[in-house]
Amino acid sequence: MVLTEEQKTEIREYIVTVPKFRETYNELYDHILNALEDSNTVFSIEEVIAIVNRDFGGFNEIVYQEKIYQKEIGKKYNKHFRSLFIDTLKWPGVLIFAFCALLYFSSKTTPFNTKPLLVASIICSIAVAIFGYATIVINRIKHAKYSILDGYLGLECSSGLAVINVFLHSVLNENVFNLSNEGKLIAMLALHFFCVIYVRTFIKTFKTKFKILTA
Repeated sequence: MVLTEEQKTEIREYIVTVPKFRETYNELYDHILNALEDSNTVFSIEEVIAIVNRDFGGFNEIVYQEKIYQKEIGKKYNKHFRSLFIDTLKWPGVLIFAFCALLYFSSKTTPFNTKPLLVASIICSIAVAIFGYATIVINRIKHAKYSILDGYLGLECSSGLAVINVFLHSVLNENVFNLSNEGKLIAMLALHFFCVIYVRTFIKTFKTKFKILTA
């Protein structure tokens, strides 16, 4: 069967509300097109329904399997992020730690202003969050559906801000922790160390091309 553009549009409009994510939508759409092109029947929406029921177990099963797959790919995504975070701790984490240690011991002889470290950490975390959510929104507008990984991308890109928020409202809150100047410096250096590692890990994760619904 050779499908016309009008028939392809009819298929798209019929199935568009079933899958939640663009990857599963594209997979379903491509499968239906291939199945119809390989058949000798006359085009009809009933034939589309028959293909969905025969090959996927119906629309309800597609929705159910999509949720399961989202959790599976999410676990892989989070595991990959943690793995990269640990690898970054090893290298170049050693150099970053050495830099923080140098600042700490230098403060013993020369007064050190910790405010730039805090500001830099906040700016880095905000930049990651803006970039991550802007990417999600732009792709949503461009493709009309969210990616199956968008929820996990949003979680990862906002993690830095979450840590900053906890830090500001606990570690630097004198009602919670009454730290000495040296204690505040150590806490600030630890936060800066984390943020540098976090930003580098996020960049590496974002550049990773995850295979979704492919063999």
